[in-house]
Amino acid sequence: GYRLIILDSLFNSSEKVINRILKLSRIKNHEREAQLVFIKGDLRDEILINNIFENYSNNDKSIMAVIHFAGLKSVNDSINLPIQYWDFNVKGTINMLKVMDKFKCFKLVFSSSATIYGSTNINPINESFNINPINPYGQTKAAVELLLRDLFNSSKNTWRIVNLRYFNPI
Repeated sequence: GYRLIILDSLFNSSEKVINRILKLSRIKNHEREAQLVFIKGDLRDEILINNIFENYSNNDKSIMAVIHFAGLKSVNDSINLPIQYWDFNVKGTINMLKVMDKFKCFKLVFSSSATIYGSTNINPINESFNINPINPYGQTKAAVELLLRDLFNSSKNTWRIVNLRYFNPI
């Protein structure tokens, strides 16, 4: 029953994902306009994010929550292109959080990574394991998690934040 607004730069994805989402969610093509909106754009563009939130706050259908899967995700690329990873993964998140706060959208699901734990022989890893990333990709995810923790602690009765830390199946 929720309208989905997808913001994606398509930097490391494809519009084919939209058709998969429609199929999984059983949204019919004639319902697509009302149920799913795709906007090509980048989280590093704070003005764009602000405009999206403003557009939906003005028509009585405010954005209530964000599921944040945007970001670069290759460990090898992060080692070769650390500035790009910090820019995409951290700056983009900061821009989004500023706009969410401005529009009083305080629910967030963040796609983190088990990469934040670094290298270990202990198995299985649980959430209390030490955060010690060993590459820029993991460091950007850990940095965002620290920011989210600070944000939550600054107003515990306002923000609702979930970090998903999953493993790459490879």
